Amino acid sequence: MDEQTLERTDFHPDEVTFEVLEGDPYALFERMRTQAPVLYAPQTDLWLVTGWDACSSIGAMHDSHTAGSEDDDRFFGVPNVLSMSGTSHRELRAGIDNQLRPRSVRSYGEELSRPIVIEYIERIRQQGRANLTAELFEKISVRVIGDKLGLGEIDDETLVDWFKTLSAGLEHLNRENEEATNAAASTADEIDTYLRGLVERLTREPDSSIISHMIHTGTHDGEPRTFEEIVATIRVIILGGFQEPGNAVANTFHGLLSRPDQLARLAAEPERLAAPALEEGLRWIAPINSVERTATKDIVTEWGTIPAGTPFILVVGAANRDHGRFERAEEYDFDRTFLPNATFGYGEHFCAGHALARSLGEIMVEETVRRLPNLRRDPDAQAEVSGFFFRGTKQLPVLWDVVPAES
Repeated sequence: MDEQTLERTDFHPDEVTFEVLEGDPYALFERMRTQAPVLYAPQTDLWLVTGWDACSSIGAMHDSHTAGSEDDDRFFGVPNVLSMSGTSHRELRAGIDNQLRPRSVRSYGEELSRPIVIEYIERIRQQGRANLTAELFEKISVRVIGDKLGLGEIDDETLVDWFKTLSAGLEHLNRENEEATNAAASTADEIDTYLRGLVERLTREPDSSIISHMIHTGTHDGEPRTFEEIVATIRVIILGGFQEPGNAVANTFHGLLSRPDQLARLAAEPERLAAPALEEGLRWIAPINSVERTATKDIVTEWGTIPAGTPFILVVGAANRDHGRFERAEEYDFDRTFLPNATFGYGEHFCAGHALARSLGEIMVEETVRRLPNLRRDPDAQAEVSGFFFRGTKQLPVLWDVVPAES
């Protein structure tokens, strides 16, 4: 940011630190949006884009940036779907999208998801209290997504550990956290060891899993893709796809618990109100908070210039709370007039799993209020929200009334 821009605001980029971004950044985001919606933050070595108009405008400049960054390539390996573009990206997305398009999800989503959701809720129903994030939502999320991906043989605890360890490694990349880096590398090796055998089997014996379609669908020469061609993208899906539905629902209930009137209405009409409740949760705290891009040429905007070759972050979690687009943007309110939010990204890299995440999320919201009556905050514990790249309600302690299970 140039000196002239700094002089006409009372905001300074040095205020932007990882501690604030990962903790409670929303007051800072508001000042960034209004005073410096495009800026370089030296304490983080990141260019950040926070305003709705700035994110939308730059996100639409497809000839000015590529998805991902060198850090993504270093962390996940190459080729990976985050940093691919053009024909190779379209071909790989054909394999991923085959089972994730809205029409496909409608054909299997209910049958796949609802029995798992009900089973997992029934496991804790007689407790009367729980940290819903860890004891329910994360487990459901990894089980449903894991089963559809092709990882049905892997237990819930391992799948949760995989995404949490990879997430910590990515969050702390370039921040001299050797423990997180080593743990992520070890987990990546564990994932690869399992996946190599799975890919060999699915190459011989295709099924309806996403990994199978990644191997066989959309290849330019009709030959199956190899382990080396898809393993980095599977790591991306494990990291983002596993936690997105669970965090989305945890964030939704964190918002609902701040609005007891709306939670009560949802409990009275869960089938009708689950969808708007979840959609507002996706806006209010975006589970994928940040989308990384790399400028291929100078990106010149009315808010500033991002230099060519520079990685930058579209902070969709900040854009979703822009008061210029959403009235009372800091409030959770599923009655607000619907406007599309930025949670699932922009352009050709719009999240492939958005339809499955919404379908699963709506079922989780609906069955949770139906089967855990009089849901309320636990007065002896606090909710905890954190994360910059992936943001979620990591602790959601609640109580509910214990009633006899349905026959």
